[in-house]
Amino acid sequence: MELKDRLKWARKERKMSQARLSEATGLDQTTISNLETGKVLSTSKLVEIAYTLRVDPRWLATGLGDMEGGAQEPRAAYSALTDELVFHDTEIVEGGNPLTSDEVELPCFYEVEFSAGDGSTQVVENHGHKMRFPLSKLTKRGVSPENAACATASGSSMEPTIADGSPIAIDKGTRHIIDGKIYALDHGGMLRIKRLYKMPLGRVRLVSDNADEYPEETYSLMGPDSPKIIGRVFWWEVFD
Repeated sequence: MELKDRLKWARKERKMSQARLSEATGLDQTTISNLETGKVLSTSKLVEIAYTLRVDPRWLATGLGDMEGGAQEPRAAYSALTDELVFHDTEIVEGGNPLTSDEVELPCFYEVEFSAGDGSTQVVENHGHKMRFPLSKLTKRGVSPENAACATASGSSMEPTIADGSPIAIDKGTRHIIDGKIYALDHGGMLRIKRLYKMPLGRVRLVSDNADEYPEETYSLMGPDSPKIIGRVFWWEVFD
């Protein structure tokens, strides 16, 4: 089942109309209808919808786990949960403990050397490794969990914004260029993080925040050396 199917199923199981769910969550009824038909793929109120319907937020967002696995909290508990997340700001964690109702496992992007042994690399997803990420952070930004992935920034080209070794989160569902936003790129087998700016004739500017050491680059999006956009970087961890 997709999100639209799980949402419709849960709402009918609770014998709740779209109008009533709209009133309980403060979400426009048209948006709820669009979610159930698949016209809208996510919403920042997905966690609140889950608690209103008394279902596990992780199940509603991804289909993982049981429908009622973590759904006993009343709506007041949702407020407490969001307050806690605001103050404590839980980020990516790794470990063998079971996932909580507000966690999802995201695949990771890596550079992997080709088997030919000539030093050439390719960018692959997951490669057997995952990171945990708060579902509430995804829904707050309107990122669908199935479109989310993680990576690790390498090098100093985006300093001081993104430090070397910082984990980042990528929305693979946003590949169109929004001027000035940060994107993850597969560029000739290298995983690169740059700000992108559109140019005429299908060209794009790659800009580093550390412009003194890394000059601006320009490429054709259709050329043989063009970077492939993996997705927009919507979160990164800041080290001091």
